Amino acid sequence: MRRLTMLLVCMVLAVSQLFAQNRTVKGKVTDDKGIPIANASIVVKGTTTGTNTDAEGNFTLTVAAAARSIVVSSLNFAQQELSITGKTSITVSLKPATASLDDVVVIAYGTQSRVRTTGSSTRLNGAEFANQPLSSVDAMLQGKSAGLQSVAASGQPGSLTQIRIRGIGSISASSSPLFIIDGIPVATGDGSQVLTSSNLLAGLNPNDIEDLTVLKDAAATSIYGSRAANGVVLITTKNGKAGKAKYNVTTEVGSNDVAYFPDMAQPLNKADSRALTIEGLRNVGATQADIDQILAQYGYNSTANYNWLDLVRRKGIQQQANVSVSGGSNGTTFYASGGYFRQQSPVIGSEFKRYSGTLKGTFKASEKLSFNAGANVSTFNQIGESEGSSFRNPIIDALALRPSQEAYKADGTPEYSRTIFEQLYNPLAINMYDKKNNNTSKVLANIGLLYKIIPSLNFKANYGLDYSSIEETQYNNPFFGDSRAPTNGYFSAAYRRIFNYVFSTTVDYNKRFFDNKLDVNLLVGHENQKTVNTNIFTSGTGVPLTTSITYPNVSVPTSTQPIAQTDNSIESYLSRALLTYDNRFNLSLSFRRDGSSRFAEGRRWGSFWSVGGSWNIDREKFFESVTAFSYLKLRGSYGTSGNNTFGDYAARPTYTFGNTTGAANGIGASGTYNGQPASAPANVGNPTLTWEKNKSFEVGIEAGILKNRITFDAGYYYRKTYDLLLNEPLSSTAGFQSFGNNVGSMENRGFEVTMNFVPVQTKDFRWDIGFNAAWNKNKILSLSASGADILAAASQIRRVGRDFQSIYVRSWAGADPATGNPLWYVDETKGATTSNVSNALRGIVGSASPKGFGGANTSLKYKNFSVAANFYFQYGNLLNDNWGFIYTSDGALPNLNKNQKQLRRWQKPGDITDIPRYDFNNATASNANSTRYFYKGDFIRLRSLTVSYELPAVLLKKWDITGLSFYVRGNNIWTKTYDPNIAMDPEQPINGLANNQFFIPKSYTVGVNLTF
Repeated sequence: MRRLTMLLVCMVLAVSQLFAQNRTVKGKVTDDKGIPIANASIVVKGTTTGTNTDAEGNFTLTVAAAARSIVVSSLNFAQQELSITGKTSITVSLKPATASLDDVVVIAYGTQSRVRTTGSSTRLNGAEFANQPLSSVDAMLQGKSAGLQSVAASGQPGSLTQIRIRGIGSISASSSPLFIIDGIPVATGDGSQVLTSSNLLAGLNPNDIEDLTVLKDAAATSIYGSRAANGVVLITTKNGKAGKAKYNVTTEVGSNDVAYFPDMAQPLNKADSRALTIEGLRNVGATQADIDQILAQYGYNSTANYNWLDLVRRKGIQQQANVSVSGGSNGTTFYASGGYFRQQSPVIGSEFKRYSGTLKGTFKASEKLSFNAGANVSTFNQIGESEGSSFRNPIIDALALRPSQEAYKADGTPEYSRTIFEQLYNPLAINMYDKKNNNTSKVLANIGLLYKIIPSLNFKANYGLDYSSIEETQYNNPFFGDSRAPTNGYFSAAYRRIFNYVFSTTVDYNKRFFDNKLDVNLLVGHENQKTVNTNIFTSGTGVPLTTSITYPNVSVPTSTQPIAQTDNSIESYLSRALLTYDNRFNLSLSFRRDGSSRFAEGRRWGSFWSVGGSWNIDREKFFESVTAFSYLKLRGSYGTSGNNTFGDYAARPTYTFGNTTGAANGIGASGTYNGQPASAPANVGNPTLTWEKNKSFEVGIEAGILKNRITFDAGYYYRKTYDLLLNEPLSSTAGFQSFGNNVGSMENRGFEVTMNFVPVQTKDFRWDIGFNAAWNKNKILSLSASGADILAAASQIRRVGRDFQSIYVRSWAGADPATGNPLWYVDETKGATTSNVSNALRGIVGSASPKGFGGANTSLKYKNFSVAANFYFQYGNLLNDNWGFIYTSDGALPNLNKNQKQLRRWQKPGDITDIPRYDFNNATASNANSTRYFYKGDFIRLRSLTVSYELPAVLLKKWDITGLSFYVRGNNIWTKTYDPNIAMDPEQPINGLANNQFFIPKSYTVGVNLTF
């Protein structure tokens, strides 16, 4: 790291030695209405010599005597190239940028003009990720790209975001896309051994992103071969630009609250809870003495009266600050940045802080040789809490603790007596005395060179490093909670290190033929990548009997394991040909061969390829008279890709030495047999295990109408995954539950559309509207040889011919109007009902996968004022209230509080309701799993609303700054649902399971953006 820093400092200092004056060109840059454009970039074509305009749009540029043209560009304006031969003064008028086929887009291993692309992709500018109140870039992708589904797995800051592109592509292997940052395929997912989840991508400061591109079809992704089956997300971080140093400072402050929690799910107050308990006791024939005894036992005669949901909620802090500087000249550029981000959950016990820094530079050693290097370093601290059924989870505590349970002792500290908290814990006490902490340090670094062998032939080499160091601790006090007597406290320390490096070399050839009508680009390359994952975990019980020592060095070891290390490697050979004829016809061909250490010998290598084509109809002579179209393009592609995310040693029969978590295969929990160290089989292995494969087909159309006032991109796709990596069940006599195998196939087919409009555009006012949507249909084509169904978590079933996330439960019929007894439908036909749950058959009632989802955005700009809004919508899926059997249990678990829905219960003959009679200690099984606890997942959410004001250039000139703006922003501030009975936030994980996750936050922030 120190050597890299010194190298970049020397590169910056070299500017003064390399700078040489020849002649001066002055000028002014305005928009098409004559308004000056501040901070526009002016660069001598073919060099890095350049400058930026001042607040009045003026610039002065010293150029070499032989310089012939300059390139002028600015954010939100179309780039222009102008001749400066014989000129000392020049005026430039830039036109507003609109989506067009002349845009340059990022593709695999390079860039390409959109007019020449054959694949399906979505490009997002880095400005869309700047200063957002979210901890990671993947969380910011929701509603931004057609076909990309992004949902929060939890509302805890820094937690994992789940991404799916064009459906779920695997059963047992990962369905997440490949993320590539500055050419490095990075490790993603959950990095924690202690917290519910910790997002490895949260180490990247989104303010450092220059460009993000989502690759979706075979023509765009197949060159990444073995890991591209589920799409690719390319991220390019910011680089320095030629010109005087440019500084940017931003800061934002605000607060977080709960985004959405329906009234129906609110816990009962003390009066309602008490009345319901009395009614339930009477319904089962309890005497008054019985009733009095229960009321006293549950504290209903005490003065305690709390809303536990209010006790665990708070106004969470939202803060961030970022500073950057960039510049350079005569072959040397630099970019440096620093950032701070803090986010508190609106629920106690969860917080995230990040500190980040970036240093990047380029150096042109000669006309043929240039270098680049960069490093992004970050460290974040994440405090988190358990979710799901854990008694320490503040969500389940807030919803199920009785209002009559005393929250505080007489001295004002949290109460934790086992007499009062007989089952769940006091979340206020857990938050005060127990600790769960994650400290992650991350380095993304690369160094590369470019050598121009001849003008048409280039050699590139790049070494990239993705390094994560994760240190975690957990402390449970010895007096109450999970580790009360006889455990007497618990402490654990975990360490995980992920060392991931990639080295790639490519040679690309560019040449024009046939009177410059045929453009040929050929690329060949070699790449190897290795990932080493090291884990250490140790724990102990019997900590000192005090809460003041949360890092005890004295305890009884319970789970000390040696270093557990796994690794995997990939070696690749790749090639690609891009051909364009007369800017009308485009052809792309790619081939990649990958070898993965994860698979069996003789089965490790796989070949992946693609072919794509596009036709720019607007460039045809017969189309010249069609003036309504700015551009019109047809595209199509077909190809293959693969998936190897299935464990590093799934193909190998392996042994484990000791089992520290429990007895298995004759080995005790201490890892011994008859007092001696011992081992046992850990994995059955599979000598034929190989790649999961994916075939993908797409056809699409892109168009711009009325000078790009209307643009759209629509496409139909079909992808088939076969030789699925599947954990195939084994007979219980085998000693293993399952083994990894290539079994079955699955398909996803769908339609995507993206549209943008500019309804109004005048000198002072502009209105933009954008919309994207996707409709995907998933179907399992085959499973094992027997075709047997596979029952899965979240009440799902894997069945041939049905959706991967099909819901398989009994159908609820409500309450019997005559008796109040529960009713279920006998079968899927819903022709008859029964009050005996054993007589109700399960059936497929829907899917957790949405039928459609997408985003919409609009912005209005009047002079220096602007308003922008982004929406997200989703429909057609079912959500599973996994803990509804507690909150609406009809008297089961009577010591736990219920929600408002329980007040709709049946009370007398003739009542028509879906909530049965409330019986204390409910013995009717009415709270058994059924469609009663499933809800429509349809919703619309206002993801962000921003109002901003930019100070006029005339005023800024007096202060010698180029830009100053202020904004107010709200995130997740409005949610519309379409199921009146829904009992949770409609945004749930991919599998639709509401598992007492922390609430998704809404935020209100104010910010300042300064450029000089």
